[in-house]
Amino acid sequence: MSAIAKGPTRIDGDLVREALDRAPVGIAVLSTDGTFRFANRALCEMMGYPRSALEGQSYSAFVPASELAGDEEHLRRIREGGDPPAAIDTRLTRKDGTQLWVRVSATAIRDPSNETRYIVSAIVDLSEQREKDRSLRQTNGFLAAVVQNAPVAIYTSDLDGAVTFWNPAAERTFGFTAQDVIGRVPPFIPEGKIDESVELRNRVLAGEVLSGLELERRRADGSMITIHGAAAPLRDEADRVTGLLVACVDVSEARRATAELERHLHFTRALLDAIPNPVYYKDREGRYLAYNRAWSDIFGRGADWIGKTGFDLFDPATAREHQERDRPLIERPSSTTYESLVPGTDGSPHQMLFNKVSFVDQRGDVAGVISVVTDVTRYKQTESALEASEARFRVLTESTIDLISVCDADGTLQYQSGALRQLLGFDPADTVGRSVFEFVHRDDVEHVRAAFRRMLETRQLTEPVEFRLRHRDGGWRTFESLGTNCIANLHIRGIVWNSRDVTDRKVIQQRIQHLAYHDNLTGLPNRGLLQDRLARSIARAERSGRKVAVLFIDLDNFKNINDTLGHDVGDELLRQVSRRLSECVRLEDTIARQGGDEFIVLLDNLDDGRNASFVAQKILNALRRPLTLGGTEQHVSGSVGIALYPEDGRDAQTLMKNADTAMFHGKGLGKNTYQYFTAQMNIAVKRRMTLESALRRAVMQKDFVLHYQPQIDLQTGEIVAVEALVRWKTEDSGTVMPGDFIPLAEETGLINEIGEWVLREGCRQAKEWQEMGLAGSRRMAINLSARQFSDKGFLDMVVRVLAETGLAGHCLELEITESQVMRQTEGMIQLLNNLAEMGVHLAIDDFGTGYSSLSYLKRLPIQKLKIDQSFVRDITIDPNDTAIVVAIINMARSLDLETIAEGVETAGQLALLRSKGCQVGQGFFFSVPLPAQELYPLLRINHIAVEG
Repeated sequence: MSAIAKGPTRIDGDLVREALDRAPVGIAVLSTDGTFRFANRALCEMMGYPRSALEGQSYSAFVPASELAGDEEHLRRIREGGDPPAAIDTRLTRKDGTQLWVRVSATAIRDPSNETRYIVSAIVDLSEQREKDRSLRQTNGFLAAVVQNAPVAIYTSDLDGAVTFWNPAAERTFGFTAQDVIGRVPPFIPEGKIDESVELRNRVLAGEVLSGLELERRRADGSMITIHGAAAPLRDEADRVTGLLVACVDVSEARRATAELERHLHFTRALLDAIPNPVYYKDREGRYLAYNRAWSDIFGRGADWIGKTGFDLFDPATAREHQERDRPLIERPSSTTYESLVPGTDGSPHQMLFNKVSFVDQRGDVAGVISVVTDVTRYKQTESALEASEARFRVLTESTIDLISVCDADGTLQYQSGALRQLLGFDPADTVGRSVFEFVHRDDVEHVRAAFRRMLETRQLTEPVEFRLRHRDGGWRTFESLGTNCIANLHIRGIVWNSRDVTDRKVIQQRIQHLAYHDNLTGLPNRGLLQDRLARSIARAERSGRKVAVLFIDLDNFKNINDTLGHDVGDELLRQVSRRLSECVRLEDTIARQGGDEFIVLLDNLDDGRNASFVAQKILNALRRPLTLGGTEQHVSGSVGIALYPEDGRDAQTLMKNADTAMFHGKGLGKNTYQYFTAQMNIAVKRRMTLESALRRAVMQKDFVLHYQPQIDLQTGEIVAVEALVRWKTEDSGTVMPGDFIPLAEETGLINEIGEWVLREGCRQAKEWQEMGLAGSRRMAINLSARQFSDKGFLDMVVRVLAETGLAGHCLELEITESQVMRQTEGMIQLLNNLAEMGVHLAIDDFGTGYSSLSYLKRLPIQKLKIDQSFVRDITIDPNDTAIVVAIINMARSLDLETIAEGVETAGQLALLRSKGCQVGQGFFFSVPLPAQELYPLLRINHIAVEG
């Protein structure tokens, strides 16, 4: 206990912080350099910052630049000691960027050596007060304009009784300065009169106007005076009472006030007489109550007109006109301006301009009309002459379809003819005073400025200037213009331009030129323009030692889409592809359409030829994105061949040929890829061309033969169908397998002829076997290519072959790939239904390798699923393949579809397939593909062992 008593009681720091946080005003503790050491909750909320964002920051960081000097001076005075300076009003910047008016009171905390350690500031939000002050300033502005020099003491106060306006007469009357009373309750009310004052103020604030008041008040020196005054409520635009106005005089000094008033009246009279224009004031009944000397000189004729009306001054018609003009001003506060022909003192007519305004008394009532009159006779005469001259000029300029413009030497427009509306959509008046260069295309500005300089050096342009002007709709129009320098002409003082719109002519010229060098379908450069640009690029590359790349692009699957969906859809595909290609290259590169579905991209000015591969891959990625064509989503891909200058050719023709060769090489590797040209590709191309030529001869000579592979019922061993497999017999008696020539046949379009031969020969052989007594229900399975299936004449061909061979429709089975089925166009669906109606069986070949929804199995007339041999090959060793095959079998069973497994080569595969419920199998385990005569004995037996 004694230890506690020895020293002074210390205040808990947390308690102090809590107390400061509860303070209703902002409190800040600053270090001597102005850094926030502490900010209470009220200050943080005021500024919109959390405490952590203020503490440690400089106070000046939150002070606008305009207030910074005053705030720093305030802090300096506090740091240096002496009497604390008065509070200052300043602004702080809140977190949201708005500025907040505050009142800052500060004091210094000093250590025992009287050195300033901290500065404590109390910060009060003045937002509401400042808003009130703004309203009060508006009122004060009005009062100051009306009564600043009046001899009557006038002051106003707000609803709380604080004085808001204090004129000089009030200062003289009461002895208090404006600084003493503004913003405070009036200090001149004696203590014994406070209740009386409050009662009178409440009556006024309730809307009552008080007059004839005799009140005792105290001056600043303590002496008492008696004032005679009146009080009225102040109202805003919504007629709400916002305060009160008091006007009073010290009746003890009535003579002095009267003399002051007389002086002001004399000043007003002198001021009116000094105005050169006639000025008069009439009351509500139209009687003249005041007028100046200028009015008397023109209208008065030396007589006294006080109390008289316009009917005493003018003829009845003129007097009635002025009376009617005054009527609206008497009815409510307003103003008007009009012209009238008035006889002067000399009897000649004068064109007078009357500017009239309602005079409103202190109660807000219209007390009369004040008018200022201007003699505009000479102006009207000059205006008439100008109008006549302008009318002649307008007839000359606006009767032409060309645009007539006048502008000064720096291009500021002084005049534009009416043709501007039709040519550019602008109203001429809207362009006068603006620079012509605001409307000139930025690429043509220097060209036009040069024409201006030539105009200043010569008098007239001999050659027209061509440039583009902006239309009001944002478009650009091309003009040809001839100019004449008329700056020295006092009536023009500018350059006159005669401009003709040649846009349509330019468009036709450009269209003709564009058609000569661009593809009409896609708008891309054609082969001729490409070769020209490629030749230029090669020349630049030769000088600079840089690279040029030519990318030859061929679309994969374009012919199928074009044949299936029609040429209009094919055209739209080419347009969409051209747009995608444009997104993959730089502006300085060139994209051209070679023809058909072939495009060429020219990459100019490359540092490294390998950069071409980045563009090629970008193009392939862009082409892979789905295309919306004919209301359906379609997919294409591309093959890209790349040739580089100078490695792959030193002229345009060689580079394009080698890029084409590289593209074909890429197609042979599986499409959807890019390939750089190599010398070995020429050898491959020649080999391909030889093979294509040989294949064409084979098609013409029917150098093909069918081999047949049986399809076995895995439960009974019965041969339920045979699949026809085509072979190519070459001139050297060799045999080419389908995988080596079918892709080439599809590329060249020969597949349709080969496919028809295979279908015809297979049906013929099936019918021949039936006539030889073999099973009449056994089906002949024929593979179809995508091109065959999309051929519009395919159905007619099948009908024709069946009719010619005599084979029944139910004995034919057509195998189509899953990807073909996935297209599901209206034409494809109709084709499948027509085939099913003919009794033709339909099977999905290579099932399981597709990539889309399997919902088509329920919608299309499919009878069989052929499980792809890639799944069957490892069915006994790979659980994943086993699971896939089982899933396909179970799904087919649930959909009442037959399943056949391709590529059965071992007894283990056979056993597993049988155990899982697969109905049919095909593969080397049963029989290799055989010629018809070799397969015949097996067909007669019609049985192959299917058990171990």
